[in-house]
Amino acid sequence: MIEEKKALETIISTTPMPIHNRVAIQKAYNHYLLHDVVAFNNFPQTNQSAVDGYGVSLKNKRFLEFKLIGESFAGAPFLGAISEGEAIRVFTGAKLPGEVNAVIMQEEVKILDGRILLKECPEDGQFIRKKGEVFCAGQTIGKKGQKINPALIGTLISDGVNQLEVSKKLRVGIVTTGDEIKPMDHESIEDFQNYDTNSYMLKALNELQGVEVHSMKLVNDERQILKKTILEILKCTDVLLVSGGVSVGERDYVHEVLIECGVVQEFWKVRIKPSKPIFYGRFTDACQVFGLPGNPVSSYIGFLIFVLPVIQYRNGALKGGLGLDQVKVDLGADIENIEDRVNYILGNIYDGKTFLKHSNQRSNNILALSNSNALVRFEPRIRANKGDEVTAFLLP
Repeated sequence: MIEEKKALETIISTTPMPIHNRVAIQKAYNHYLLHDVVAFNNFPQTNQSAVDGYGVSLKNKRFLEFKLIGESFAGAPFLGAISEGEAIRVFTGAKLPGEVNAVIMQEEVKILDGRILLKECPEDGQFIRKKGEVFCAGQTIGKKGQKINPALIGTLISDGVNQLEVSKKLRVGIVTTGDEIKPMDHESIEDFQNYDTNSYMLKALNELQGVEVHSMKLVNDERQILKKTILEILKCTDVLLVSGGVSVGERDYVHEVLIECGVVQEFWKVRIKPSKPIFYGRFTDACQVFGLPGNPVSSYIGFLIFVLPVIQYRNGALKGGLGLDQVKVDLGADIENIEDRVNYILGNIYDGKTFLKHSNQRSNNILALSNSNALVRFEPRIRANKGDEVTAFLLP
């Protein structure tokens, strides 16, 4: 058994670098940028009107009356020149001629005989979107390791980017074991059986990272069938997750079968709660293998602590930004960890600041898991008091 810190260091140090792959930008969602992206253009590329109104040329004299000589739309700009004392009708996003140095909102203008009349002289530069005010050519608009979300996609497209260098899509396989586990399409199960929750939870967690699970199998506690299934999936998988059968029970075959299949063990069992019996190994340099506990809470939290950083790193995230997002919170009640291992406690953050744990922290309490929005990590044999500030990990 090893410590959590050592386990994480071992996992990351043996995780392959992302394999570069150029894709259409619309297919890059949820990946990470593998390089900085530098703007090719200014944005906006020209001065634009920020409102519907009137663009005027105002230099030395302070005019209150302007001759209206044309109009400019967002997709149909005014192509003439404007002299001092002249104005054009403009609409939001419309290109402004170089001579226009102020825009007046239409509500502030009175029109009379082809002229506009103002109550007061406009300020120089008012209601004008300046060329390059959002970003300039040569400016970094996407940083290496930045997650590609919808807003970043929009930003890059605004500069004309239509392809990105991202990681090659990971192939993830999931094997769930247990004689008591039945597919969810069973209309009914016996009172000693359970539906296959873990496969679908793990699948959903992968999909949140933009990863599609290409193979998902449910296998009984039959050693040879388990071995055959794992061998088949190992050959075409970058990350294999085996849920259940990883402990030391009489029919817990996963650890032995993985070794028989050629998986090189890096560690088995971590001094942590939940997820103590977790296994990690490698099948060739490209395939990483995790044995997760069968209890749903243990399997879920084990994925978030040990597997999520792998998925993120292989997708292009930087090492300094791996794992769950964190926030500082205050404890709403005393919490004591009487165990000799790190303990992750499920609970909720209220009002953005106060953390309260669930009373039942058992590893089969899937309802507590689904009703929680955070985890708090406690060192072995430690007591934390109400009001203490701690770090909370936000659940997906």
